[in-house]
Amino acid sequence: MRKSFVAIAAVVFLLGGAAASLPAAEGYAATRLRAALEQGGLKAETVNVGLLDRTITLRGISGGAHGELTIDEWEAGGLAWPLGELVRGRVPLGGLSWGDPLRVARFHMRNFRLATPDTGDSWSIGELTAANFDLPRYDAAYEGPFRNEVMFARLLGALSVERLEQRDASHITFEQTRYSAARLSVAGYDRGLVASVEVKDFQVKPGSARMAGLTIADVTARGVDVRRPIAVGSSLDWEPGTPIGRVPVAEGRMTGFGGDLMARYGLSLGSVSTETVREGPDSSRSRFRIEDLVLAPSLRSVEAVGMRMVMQSMNLREVRVGFDCSTVEDRVRHVVRVENCSLGGRDLADVSLAAQVVDTDDEFWRALDEADFFALLGTKAALKSAKLVVADKSLLQRSLQAKSRLSGQPAAAERAALAAEIRRYQPPGVLITQDLSKLLDSIARFVEQGGTLTVEAAPQPALGLEKIDYLLKPGADLVNALGLTATVSR
Repeated sequence: MRKSFVAIAAVVFLLGGAAASLPAAEGYAATRLRAALEQGGLKAETVNVGLLDRTITLRGISGGAHGELTIDEWEAGGLAWPLGELVRGRVPLGGLSWGDPLRVARFHMRNFRLATPDTGDSWSIGELTAANFDLPRYDAAYEGPFRNEVMFARLLGALSVERLEQRDASHITFEQTRYSAARLSVAGYDRGLVASVEVKDFQVKPGSARMAGLTIADVTARGVDVRRPIAVGSSLDWEPGTPIGRVPVAEGRMTGFGGDLMARYGLSLGSVSTETVREGPDSSRSRFRIEDLVLAPSLRSVEAVGMRMVMQSMNLREVRVGFDCSTVEDRVRHVVRVENCSLGGRDLADVSLAAQVVDTDDEFWRALDEADFFALLGTKAALKSAKLVVADKSLLQRSLQAKSRLSGQPAAAERAALAAEIRRYQPPGVLITQDLSKLLDSIARFVEQGGTLTVEAAPQPALGLEKIDYLLKPGADLVNALGLTATVSR
């Protein structure tokens, strides 16, 4: 199949032919190309070569022992073989192989179908077009078991494309789960840096389902950097399941969520977005938002019966929340700041969190970039401060009313009982000190009177991340070790 794309040796050698012999030369080139395709296991109903415009057109392509590959039409125009390759005596006499260079001014493919009987997967593309496809020679040395995957990653690491667009693309896994998109367009791809991406009507449909489980109407992204995943996938020791690390995105947004899964649970979602602004070569500011997440279980929803009963007991017809989180990474000052992560539920409660991690070292940043969060525990980074603020609007009262209906006790009695239980609570292995008593009393008063509860941590010295497991089995000095305080305000 590697030889299915182009075999342009005849084009290279015959471009200088006289105009009078052009039809014969083009026929000879087409014959050579057809032979190269058949040698690679592919057949084409028609093969045309245009020498003046350096075009190859194939129609009715099929290949594989059981016809695993079919393409109705395949055309590449403005083909070029780099002069540097000719100087070195390198020409694609038998078609292109992994590592070979290629330049194509324009490309078009229609009705692509590929099945892999060994894995049970299949792919299809209704139409694919590309402009200014530029692939220099890249390293093809690899002897491992995942050659195709590693070679494809290396190809992406060398490739540049001005514009690419495909329509009606889908992938069906061996489990018969179907992933599809009506349209995918990429602009300005340059060796792993992507200027912009747009996806229309993305769907995930389980094999046994009658309708898509999840749909997303629009996905847009700008300034996407996939160089790290490409570098990981290009390595000699890559294997499936290897973490690919973070993928930086300057700006991204998803809207138009739907599907059977969300409908069954009464969920709707307005948008999910992210943006990152570089404030210097080693510092950035990011923001992640989820807007208009609504839970409103239908009376016909069997899956959401329990949730609907809880909401009814709280006198809620729907729950509408939003999430907004801003963070700063400063590698020069060795600091990560969570400036504000807020979760807001309309007429229920507002919750916000801020924190600061200091003394971040190279191991910390490496673990963060590679998304290896367990490795964070082996760094010198430390938690300097954290602040949690809970502003109650009606959530406490509604929760106590729900509990009251289950127990048969008045809501006021439930409130008093919960506050008393908090005051006498003793974490296992933790001493009941005056500081702990003050902390628990503040939380109990918040339960009694509502308002705003603020819990702050200011450990002295800063708590190293390697000691974070201390929170799972805290010692007697938990409050002092974290520098915990709590206040309540109306």
